[in-house]
Amino acid sequence: MVFYAHSNEKNRDHWQLLKNHLLGASEKAACFGETAGIGELSRLAALMHDLGKYSFEFQKRLQGSAQKVDHATAGAQEIFKLFGDDQYSKYVSTLLAYCIAGHHGGLPDYGSSFDTTSDSTLCGRLKRDLPRFQSYQQELEFPENLPLLPSLRPTSKTGGFTMAFLTRMAFSALVDGDFQDTEEFMGEMKKERGNFTSIPALMERMDLFFTRFANPHSEINQRRSSTLASCLEKAQEKPGLFTLTVPTGGGKTIASMAFALNHAKIHNLSRVIYVIPYTSIIEQNSAVFKEILGADNVLEHHSNFDWRPASSLNSIDEAPQDALQKLKWASENWDVPIVVTTNVQFFESLYSNLSSRCRKLHNLAKSVIIFDEVQMFPQAYLKPALSAIYELIINYGASAVFCTATQPSLDTIVKTDLKPHELMPDPDGLYNFYKRVVIQNLGIITDDELIERIAQYPQALCIVNTRKHALGLFELLKKEGAIHLSTLMCPAHRKQAVAQIKERLKTGMPCRVISTQLIEAGVDLDFPVGFRALSGLDSIIQAAGRVNREGKNDTGILYVFEPDTIFIKRIPAYIEQGASIARIILRRFVEDPISLDAIRAYYAELYDLHRGSNDFDMKNIMGCFEKGIPNVPDFDFRTASENFQLIENDTISVVIPMNEEVVALLNRIKCAPYPKIYARDLQLYTVNIYENEFEALTDKGVIELLNDTYYVLTDMEYYDKNAGLIIPATRGGDAIFFDG
Repeated sequence: MVFYAHSNEKNRDHWQLLKNHLLGASEKAACFGETAGIGELSRLAALMHDLGKYSFEFQKRLQGSAQKVDHATAGAQEIFKLFGDDQYSKYVSTLLAYCIAGHHGGLPDYGSSFDTTSDSTLCGRLKRDLPRFQSYQQELEFPENLPLLPSLRPTSKTGGFTMAFLTRMAFSALVDGDFQDTEEFMGEMKKERGNFTSIPALMERMDLFFTRFANPHSEINQRRSSTLASCLEKAQEKPGLFTLTVPTGGGKTIASMAFALNHAKIHNLSRVIYVIPYTSIIEQNSAVFKEILGADNVLEHHSNFDWRPASSLNSIDEAPQDALQKLKWASENWDVPIVVTTNVQFFESLYSNLSSRCRKLHNLAKSVIIFDEVQMFPQAYLKPALSAIYELIINYGASAVFCTATQPSLDTIVKTDLKPHELMPDPDGLYNFYKRVVIQNLGIITDDELIERIAQYPQALCIVNTRKHALGLFELLKKEGAIHLSTLMCPAHRKQAVAQIKERLKTGMPCRVISTQLIEAGVDLDFPVGFRALSGLDSIIQAAGRVNREGKNDTGILYVFEPDTIFIKRIPAYIEQGASIARIILRRFVEDPISLDAIRAYYAELYDLHRGSNDFDMKNIMGCFEKGIPNVPDFDFRTASENFQLIENDTISVVIPMNEEVVALLNRIKCAPYPKIYARDLQLYTVNIYENEFEALTDKGVIELLNDTYYVLTDMEYYDKNAGLIIPATRGGDAIFFDG
């Protein structure tokens, strides 16, 4: 009998032979796993992943039978029969069994000996009765012994996390090899992969870009050049953990990329991954990199990126259609020299159990990973986030760069022998040079007093902690050039507002902005004066970075205040906590409350407050891999994946039909057989709101469920051109509007 893996038409002459698929996928998986030091482990997992397709039942399914066949469990069972019963063989077989069993449905939890055959755990699936598949013995040969595990340094007490991470890497290589071999057979050879500009050639482009600034005249540009020179020099250091402590406006974006490219060139590393906390600021940095390195070499991978080709190609940050398509394919596995992505995409991929999200993981080995605004790491997931980064550095040859103006003391969260190397020779001196803002503490003031102060300045920025407070202040500010920003405005609307702000600031027109904290990280704005509601010191410093950014005035002023307002019923606990410590720092460091010494004191207080608690791993992600069971790789991949959610699923997305383009798109979706394919197209026009806010709009009859998939606002009277989505009073009282 002839056994097939895939069919794409009725003529069996064009079906893919199962043996060919297994050999092809295993070759690819071995190649993909080589960088991570698990080439042979990945090869074996891929060679066994579809053994269940050797059953007559599966072959009948290819011919049109409706009977479902579990083909993924067969290889997981068979690996224990093929190799010895010694402790080492059982251990390694279990690691590979996770990968084989999970290559379709995702990495499972281990389970227990009490699990039944109906359970989806690994233990349950290993007990299942399966159709006979032993015909594989006529076509395939396996090694006599299992491949050796690579020599890894445990990054935790039990070493469980290290072995679970190795399993993820092997899984990544397996599923990427499986996907790519299948797509080649299915006639998708047009998916041109690889063949991007090399890292050394990209460094040459970077060097060419620097020639424009070879002789800086202004003092600030001279200092930025010095920062750049230091980063280029330190690129020679061996791969490891680095910090880049540069004040806002000091040129850390380009300097960090220059370090990463030169570091990758010197040490033969594969790619640079630039990780940013918010989608709202990612486009700005991506545009810079595309200008320098070419739009066809930079992959933007985040929820708001529009993959459709632009109407014109005059912009430096637009790639031609064929290059854009190539980058879209690269988003599946990050096989591209430069990736710009978000914390959410990066960390959730590291802890996902799904094959589609894990494909990229093997390409993190021997990469340079830059974390911009590292203080924005999610506090509730700090331990698992840092543990994964350290694992990549210690065991997979990666380098990581923690960039910020406010460097947190992360070495106190996860104990490791990694010693971070600071790329700047004198961070304190750099801070003193860039100090362009003084902090004045106003104490408690009313909204009327605040508005009166803001109105005195033709251009001013005010940042508060809640949406409702921002909207209330905006409505009180009856002045020309008043602009409001919050996440109740959809991304496309916010983008328009930021462009308007930049134009007004540039031309000297009145510009008084009331915003939530979404404006603090990465948005390149420069106000002569700012106001910041008391919050964590890191947020206060980020707000200061939007004041006198380019040093146009001798000194800018940021007023910190505690609001006495009817617009706030209560503050979210994480904001109140940071604010209470910042209040102490403001009193202790009266002369300079945003100095590096003040920052160090702030984080020491903040982390001491949580020491001994589970606040840095609130969902016990590490507990899924650190059970301490001797000689048994008891890992809960599925549970960790479900619990590791940086953006909690407690909001509902509502599409705003704000222009003709969205309306036309919604009209197509009405009758579309697969409406979910339009999800990315709608991201720019979507507002996420809490359930009680959604219920308030539903009570007004202004929400429609389109094609059982998307909630759409049906009455634009509830979307203000300045304020965004208008939330009626909720049935349970006022909602808490805050942007985090």
